[in-house]
Amino acid sequence: RFDSPSSYGWVVAFAGFFMHLALGTMYCWGTFTPYVTSYLRKYNGSLGYSDTIIAFLAAPAAQALGMPIGGMIEQKLGPRWTSLIGGWIMSFGVILSAFTTTVSGLVTTYGILYGIGMGIAYMCPIKCGYRWMPKRKGIISGIVVTGFGLGGAVFNIVGASICNPGNKAGDPYFGDDVANRVPTMFTILGCIYALCTTLGALALRDPTDAEKRAIEHEAEAESKEMDEEPYGETNTCYIFCSSSGKKSQPSRDVEMRRPLNPKVHPSATTDKTLQEMLKDPKGYLLFAMMGMTTASGVLVVGTYKTFGASHGISDQFLTFIGSLSLCFNGGGRLLYGYLCDKYGFKLSLLVDFFSQFVIGSFLVASIVSPATFSIVVCLMIMNYGGNFAMYPTVTAEMFGTNHVATNYGFVFAGFAFSSIILKICLSSTFLSYSAVVYGTAIASGIAGGCVFILTTKDLKKYLNWGGSDKK
Repeated sequence: RFDSPSSYGWVVAFAGFFMHLALGTMYCWGTFTPYVTSYLRKYNGSLGYSDTIIAFLAAPAAQALGMPIGGMIEQKLGPRWTSLIGGWIMSFGVILSAFTTTVSGLVTTYGILYGIGMGIAYMCPIKCGYRWMPKRKGIISGIVVTGFGLGGAVFNIVGASICNPGNKAGDPYFGDDVANRVPTMFTILGCIYALCTTLGALALRDPTDAEKRAIEHEAEAESKEMDEEPYGETNTCYIFCSSSGKKSQPSRDVEMRRPLNPKVHPSATTDKTLQEMLKDPKGYLLFAMMGMTTASGVLVVGTYKTFGASHGISDQFLTFIGSLSLCFNGGGRLLYGYLCDKYGFKLSLLVDFFSQFVIGSFLVASIVSPATFSIVVCLMIMNYGGNFAMYPTVTAEMFGTNHVATNYGFVFAGFAFSSIILKICLSSTFLSYSAVVYGTAIASGIAGGCVFILTTKDLKKYLNWGGSDKK
């Protein structure tokens, strides 16, 4: 209902979506890398794609550093000013990239500055949206980070039209007529990013004390209404029966499969700080799962264009694949955010991780035709995008919302860690590209198995974490 006390949460969600259109342009790297690498080769002819990819991989690492910083700033200045600061730092990094002529310079501007700014702003609209709609975390996360996925789709086309308006083919690098346009591309895009993040940030605000009370009253009324209904009837997917045929109270494992909404899946009763989260083995498990489940997506985003070009696919078609796949990226975020609210995070995680394992195993074989390659790339990027809707939701549900920005920053660091491992693997003389592809697919399957461990009751006690209990 748009006349309810929490209705401004929709404004926050779509303002965050608009902000994330700019924040998500890190996914343009697959399209931009031939242009940027060709430009830097003017100053160092020995450079190749395996050298410049470090700028792309540095961005999520810097983002992981920026997220807890953003969480601390947000507690002092609120979501609006924190988002503005992060957006401006990110945009400034892109504009400065126009003046870089070395890989180290590009890593500093398009990797570190860009990533830190992105990290500072990233969680602001999500956390703000949780305050307005505390029982709709999945859909809030989904709407906001859908912009992150679609931003690359939009700005892929903008960047390609600036650098390569004639759709010339690289062999494997471009000539000066394309490469010389790279500084102009960075300058124009940096200004656009600043505009997008500024306009989105200005719409962010936390609820007033009166609005908080109204939101709490609304949630209580909704919960009370549900308490008066027969148990389980709101979700036809999960009707739990005893051997006698009567509905029974579900186990804790079943509770983890419930939808994340006020009617059937209450949020965490206590908020944990980062220090408290680090005392729980599930925090580290989320970190590891984040690294395993995002590896295949990072690999595809960073290499799909060079891999496709090496098999004769045109630059224009690869740019189209990039934009189309990033639409799937955005759609996957919205889809899995909805699934988390509707069916619970356990089922949602399992569907994402195991399907990524299967689809990722066909990436190398799909290069037999542009059509099959584009289908596999799009589906892999869709599942990859789903991670960024589900993990903030899972983190908030398991450890509370008050410190979700800093807590999710730790979980997100798993994504950054996997990027570093990927760089090492891609640079290795002992591992082929195919081996890295299959390795990332297997990692997704392993993470799927970890979901069952994540939902184990009292995992800390089961592992005897922190020493034996006193008798």
